[in-house]
Amino acid sequence: MVANGPALTPALETSPMGRTAGRIVGDGEMAERVRKFDWGTTPLGPIETWPQELVSAVNLTLSAPVPARTLWGRDLILIYNDSYRRFPGKRHPDALGKPARDVYHESWDVVGPILEDAFATGRSSNHEKLCVPIETDEGLRNFYLDYAYGPVFRNGQVAGLYGTLHDVTSEVNALRTLRQREAELKAIYSSSLEYIGLLTADGIVVDSNRASLEFAGNTHQDVMGKPYAETAWFAGTPGAPEAVRRGIAAAAQGATFRSEMALVRPNGEKVFFHFSLTPVRDDAGKVVYLVPEARDITEVKRAEAALLQSEKLAAVGRLASSIAHEINNPLESVMNLIYLARRSDPEDARKYLDLADQEIRRVSIIANQTLRFHKQASNPQAVTAADLFATVMSIYEGRLRNAHVNVEKKFRTSDPVVCFQGDVRQVLNNLVSNALEAMPFGGRLLIRSRTGRNWKTGQRGLILTIADNGGGIPPGAREHIFDAFFTTKGTAGNGLGLWVCQEIVERHHGALKVRSTQRAGRSGTAFTLFLPFDPPVAAEGQG
Repeated sequence: MVANGPALTPALETSPMGRTAGRIVGDGEMAERVRKFDWGTTPLGPIETWPQELVSAVNLTLSAPVPARTLWGRDLILIYNDSYRRFPGKRHPDALGKPARDVYHESWDVVGPILEDAFATGRSSNHEKLCVPIETDEGLRNFYLDYAYGPVFRNGQVAGLYGTLHDVTSEVNALRTLRQREAELKAIYSSSLEYIGLLTADGIVVDSNRASLEFAGNTHQDVMGKPYAETAWFAGTPGAPEAVRRGIAAAAQGATFRSEMALVRPNGEKVFFHFSLTPVRDDAGKVVYLVPEARDITEVKRAEAALLQSEKLAAVGRLASSIAHEINNPLESVMNLIYLARRSDPEDARKYLDLADQEIRRVSIIANQTLRFHKQASNPQAVTAADLFATVMSIYEGRLRNAHVNVEKKFRTSDPVVCFQGDVRQVLNNLVSNALEAMPFGGRLLIRSRTGRNWKTGQRGLILTIADNGGGIPPGAREHIFDAFFTTKGTAGNGLGLWVCQEIVERHHGALKVRSTQRAGRSGTAFTLFLPFDPPVAAEGQG
């Protein structure tokens, strides 16, 4: 230290530019622009003349990690940092040093009163999600800003404003879109004709849409907070609450529960539903809600019942035609034999009458088999494969002979299966009839039975096979042959036979499969019917 000598001053402070550079901190674009800007052309004057309050506010602005700006003097001259550059849009960098009114003339109706009030009163202001129209390179856009200002005082008077802002446009638009979608979903949920609700994981009702409430005449107050299985939706249907509890237990473990159920309204009307319970998981995979859905299929069931009845009537017609043909031949023989007996001596007449008696017995057998064919017990009964086929094949005896079709039977089991015999005979009758139609010029009809297993369910049961060496089913038709109204017979078929067969088999919890080929020399079709040894429920065979 040198006594009474001149003080040593850094070179940075020896010139106006040096003093300017030392007063404004930061190394970003806007810090450099502020240092180089000709502030003498503005009401603020050169940087070296700026009061310390302005310098402090500008340095605070330039060093802020968020969009920030300083507005100084009554003209609110704009100084902003790098994070703020995008808000002036195409007016950057010319917005630096300009009055805020000139920079934001398109939004002055919104922000002007806020800024002028803050400058005049010295009160801080904070506005969340303020909608501000700003001119951008893409045109005028609405921005949503968390917009804050605080006064900067000098000598006890407001000299300027310092503020930060946060662009929340994306969040606002996302929330608006979310609310719009929520409103749309709520409208769909409320107006849907399907029965939809929301349950806790243990089956307590949280919400229910209008359609489901109307089913039993409920209000939200009637069902909210109550166990789902104990509500009026299921109370009037025996067994339904227990089934729903089982479904809730399964869905709570993460499995989707599906069932077809018939529910009884309080007025006694029965309604059929496709019912499901779907689990809803949180981010950790825990089941937090269950979504019950039910779709009214009553009209579908009625239509199916009408189609089933139609096919049954058609089957009766086909059966009657076959029976008439089978009975006509022996009756003609009887008439001829009686005619011969009348004109013959006693010994020959006796022979003719014995032959006539045999033919009448044959008619009796056909009549008895016909009665057995559609005789339906109220409960399933045990029957062997041989007995099922015997009843069916007797009806086609004459047709098989006339068509030159050889029947090859092989019954590898005599184990009985418990079923609704009339329904199963209807299935076999349809399959045999289709096989004969596939062989109009003769062929082989294979009839087989054996015990086996449905590998999908693990059930043991009886497997019946009906195979022919006819022309086979075209590849494009195979996947549709069990569809209602699909037929390969043109106007000769109604397309209901195999569809009804499939319905009957499903009621027996069985399976009906088909294999077919049209390869030259190896063409043919084989249907395989699986019937489980476990008997079907009695009610399922009715109607």
